[in-house]
Amino acid sequence: MENLLKFRRDLHQIPEIGRKEFKTRDYLILALKNMGYDPKVIFNTGVYVYIDYKNTETTMFRSDIDGLKITEMNNISFKSKHEGYMHACGHDGHMSMLLTFAEYLKDKNYFKRNILLLFQPAEEGPGGAEEIIKTGIMKELNVTEVYGIHLFPNYDEGKIISKSGFLMGSITMIDIEIIGESAHVAMIGEGIDALYYGSLFHIELMKLLDIKFSNKKYILKFGNMSSGSARNIVSNHTIFQGTLRTLDENTRLSILKFINELKDKFINKYNVKINVITKFLYPAVNNDKEVYKRFKKLILEDYELIELDDPLMVSEDFSFYQKKAKGVFYFLGTKNKKLGFTHLLHNDQFNFNEEVLKIGVKTYIKLINNY
Repeated sequence: MENLLKFRRDLHQIPEIGRKEFKTRDYLILALKNMGYDPKVIFNTGVYVYIDYKNTETTMFRSDIDGLKITEMNNISFKSKHEGYMHACGHDGHMSMLLTFAEYLKDKNYFKRNILLLFQPAEEGPGGAEEIIKTGIMKELNVTEVYGIHLFPNYDEGKIISKSGFLMGSITMIDIEIIGESAHVAMIGEGIDALYYGSLFHIELMKLLDIKFSNKKYILKFGNMSSGSARNIVSNHTIFQGTLRTLDENTRLSILKFINELKDKFINKYNVKINVITKFLYPAVNNDKEVYKRFKKLILEDYELIELDDPLMVSEDFSFYQKKAKGVFYFLGTKNKKLGFTHLLHNDQFNFNEEVLKIGVKTYIKLINNY
């Protein structure tokens, strides 16, 4: 694993956002070519290596490659050279683990399954996994199992975190737009107050959802609201922007149906125009029970596995691959209070002890060696 540290530090310095990871792509291609592979480009900035051991089925190991629009505040020698961008979600670590795994594989003559190493663009948005699937590569190479790993500073360094079944929620973007009519506040009866009716809609929606779906696992939160143009003008436009996170599709559809029914009620009752705009992004991450059983047995031989009682309601587009093949997604803890590595993902000071990456590589090695 002599190049693991170099991979991580080189990649950390060139973060790029989704669909624009051109320097990252070129770095990955060169690194893989130097190992003797013939890497291919997929979805413009993605890279993959297929190792054919003449078996019928393929196991895929996936790393995401994109960075974030965050200005790095770490005082380190390998700080981001791309002003305003940072690998604040650990994808530099994910890539370096998969590259190091590729180094391990280059001298091996046989495994019981073919191997696909996938470096995927645009995990942070707008969902590069779905685009990868559209290329047909999983079907063409008969990918029947998939594995993905993510660094996770919420848990102590070196711990493996996962669970059977649902691990993470789906995500649907929701905008609720209320259209009223402007008027001077001194003549409020002449206007239709979009701010007032929007606030009323929001309060009633959240109250009724708590009652109607109290036995369901979901999160609906509106984190942004904007309205109006001036303090003395009745607002003619209000918009709430939020996300809905659920585990099962029936709950998601039922909540969306309920929101639209409340919309119709408000339109009829208050003579106000309301639009509900939704965009489904990622399905729920759902670890296959049989594959997870094997994963658990192997991991526990060498590492501490923390099995979550409840799913996390964050989202990951790895879930798209699990619609096409059985798979397991798991986390690798990076919290180290002694060394000061306590900042969470998407924080401008997120960093980790690079030694922990060796554990991630070793889990890949263990998984492929024990079929």
